[in-house]
Amino acid sequence: MRKLTAVILSLFILLMPFCATEVMAEQEEIPSLVSIEFNNAKINEEISKDVNKYTLTLDSATSTPTLKSYEISGSAQIFVNYKLDEAMHQTGVVVTLEYVGGSVEYTFDYTNASYDKTSGNNLLADISCPNCQVYPEINDKTVNYKLFIPSDLTELNISTVTQDINAYCDLPKSISLASDQEPEFTITVTAANGKTRVYKLQVKRVDKNTNEVAGEIKTDGEEAIVSDELFFKKPEFLVTAGCIAGGILLIAVILAIIKRITVKPEDEEEPEFFDGKE
Repeated sequence: MRKLTAVILSLFILLMPFCATEVMAEQEEIPSLVSIEFNNAKINEEISKDVNKYTLTLDSATSTPTLKSYEISGSAQIFVNYKLDEAMHQTGVVVTLEYVGGSVEYTFDYTNASYDKTSGNNLLADISCPNCQVYPEINDKTVNYKLFIPSDLTELNISTVTQDINAYCDLPKSISLASDQEPEFTITVTAANGKTRVYKLQVKRVDKNTNEVAGEIKTDGEEAIVSDELFFKKPEFLVTAGCIAGGILLIAVILAIIKRITVKPEDEEEPEFFDGKE
């Protein structure tokens, strides 16, 4: 009887971890969208946990909608990409929630998009990458940018947004990097009429890992990555610059004083002009 009890107890101990793991897996919540909003567009339906397909009405029929705000139930990273048809027309937004163990995809199809084959707008509206920051902010005049990334990041998931839904750009969904690699990428945006514009993106690693960067972003926003990295914005630089400027000013004052002391109004060896002698 004792042997049978010992065997049953041993089996119970051996099987307990597997049962606990299965229960935890069942209890783990799959992330879902609670709410989401876009700039330049309105979602026509209410967001529901069990619905993954929605439609968008654009405020401007040719302008790309961009992510404005969102709320997620559970823990996940959000990625925004754009659907293209065979003619490379932008037809909708694809929002993906990636979490440990899988992903959930939501689509938002345009209902009133207007396609113009003669459009020459080949400008980017945004470049984004999770836990990274583009500097400076995307604008219509600049084509050279830096992408600040964590020191340990080895995979980039870059998303680009064109201003015009008629334009498109070719860029891999995922780009693998070596642990110390800081490459430069080119992003070519092609307008509907074939006109192209080339952007350059130089990768720069910061002195913080992914977890540290994610914490800073959560507290201070993405701008924290850049403000910590750019030397001319650091307190150490400002203190150093102030000391150098103060030192130069002090030296200038000292030199002026020395010059005033050492310069004599007359030469000692030169005879007086009016010495009373003929």
